[in-house]
Amino acid sequence: MAAKLQIYGPGLPLTTAQINAAVADNRYLAYGLGEWISNVRDFAPACTAALINLSTGTGGEAFVFTSYNAPALPTLPVGITEVLPGALDRTFKLVQVIKGLPGYTDDIGLDLGIIGEEDTAQHTRPEFTLKTEGGDGCHCVKVRYKKFGHTAVAIYSKRGTGGWELLAVSEISPYQDERPLLVAGQPEVREYKMRFWDNSTESGEWTDVASVTVSP
Repeated sequence: MAAKLQIYGPGLPLTTAQINAAVADNRYLAYGLGEWISNVRDFAPACTAALINLSTGTGGEAFVFTSYNAPALPTLPVGITEVLPGALDRTFKLVQVIKGLPGYTDDIGLDLGIIGEEDTAQHTRPEFTLKTEGGDGCHCVKVRYKKFGHTAVAIYSKRGTGGWELLAVSEISPYQDERPLLVAGQPEVREYKMRFWDNSTESGEWTDVASVTVSP
């Protein structure tokens, strides 16, 4: 949307200030939901490994905490020096403004990504997929899900001889399960199921149970 708005904005018409503010909001949103959060999640296993080394490691060199280097921030339009909280809410409000402007058409809406095919299906439970993520000591599972307009999903998991436990209430897909193996060096099967989460309580039907094998 940040790129397309610079093309369509003047003809809708939007002011330069409106366009630049929206571009800044969307660049920060894309950065936060993409590069930044992925970087943070990739950094977490390194932190876990560092704490294990601090706790039970060996060697004669001084322990040093792992430093975090965030990816470079996106470039903001000329005249914009900061982005305030509420970027997504402002974008939603701007979308409603855009749809009421004289130059707006459905073709422009499709190209901006602010309209799509209407989903008329009644979804009584989420949908999700699993993918193992390894490297740097991480025995992780990436859980991608669709919550179909609900606030969040409650993700449950079971492994070994244990019962089902609430793993997380997640609002943004994907969720990264970064738990260490129950037994170091030994593969394990992790099972998952979920349901919707609305108004601080679980709702809807349970999904089918899906499982994945996590290896050292």
